[in-house]
Amino acid sequence: MYSFNGKFNVKLDDKNRIRIPAKYKAELEGGYKLSCGANNTINVLPLAEYKKILDSFGDVSIFDVETQEAITDFTSSVFDVAEDPQGRIVIPQELKEHAGIDKDIVVIGAASYLRIESAEHYAARTAGKDMGSVFERLRSLGAGRRE
Repeated sequence: MYSFNGKFNVKLDDKNRIRIPAKYKAELEGGYKLSCGANNTINVLPLAEYKKILDSFGDVSIFDVETQEAITDFTSSVFDVAEDPQGRIVIPQELKEHAGIDKDIVVIGAASYLRIESAEHYAARTAGKDMGSVFERLRSLGAGRRE
């Protein structure tokens, strides 16, 4: 079980590289992948989480064309990650364009994975956000219930 939380502002260097913040590195020791995320973000998926996603596809029939297309759309947006000796990773151009990233980035803990988004997108998405509505949405999903 992962426990990613918090957020960090980072900058993309001239070679499209960033460092994943040290706070998150221990949880990513087993390796990780990058993928397109919802709402113009990039997902940083620990390998165990990526495997859970693949396993969740189950035994989808090859004849279920709509579902196979969705699986292919997702898996084709997944990139292997290799850190350089300084611990930097390259953000692939396709993902950079998907997320509208130029230079300023926010790396956000999202419980079982990390999200990367442009600082501009993050600011616009969170401007004036009412935490009461966030808590209400989480409550409606069953968060915080004791058994």
